Amino acid sequence: MTAPAIVRPIPAPVPEGQDAQLRERLAGPAPGPMGERLVLLHFRGRRTGRDLEVIAGLHRLGDGLFIATGSRWRHNFAGGAHAAMTWRGRRRPVELRLVDSFDRTVAGYTHLINEYGRAGAERRLGITINVDRAPTDEEVRDAVRRCGLSLVEVRLEEESV
Repeated sequence: MTAPAIVRPIPAPVPEGQDAQLRERLAGPAPGPMGERLVLLHFRGRRTGRDLEVIAGLHRLGDGLFIATGSRWRHNFAGGAHAAMTWRGRRRPVELRLVDSFDRTVAGYTHLINEYGRAGAERRLGITINVDRAPTDEEVRDAVRRCGLSLVEVRLEEESV
């Protein structure tokens, strides 16, 4: 049996302390180049009511900002929810909305894979590409369906003074 063209491997556990160091760096006033691509999302879990903070990759698609993820926390943003995002060392209010269009999600992942190239897409999207060419649209569709790949739209909100 042939392996699928794209898979989403289960991430390895982050070594003790490394996660806290990354969070601290992203929240600091000068996060460096990684502060452009990585953000901290601060939100309340819908079911648990707990305050959560996750590290996520931020991507530009057209004029919009998006988080590309297959993680379960994405469901908190079905229908949209207010949250906060620390980006470039600054915490700001945002609205996060899970993209509910399958075709729009496929188009977004296809664009990002082509823009980043194989190595960049694997690193920045948390996927493994098992073919030695750009995945076809059908292969991306299959991966989105099979792996639960999703996009969360980020809308920056006006800050109250």
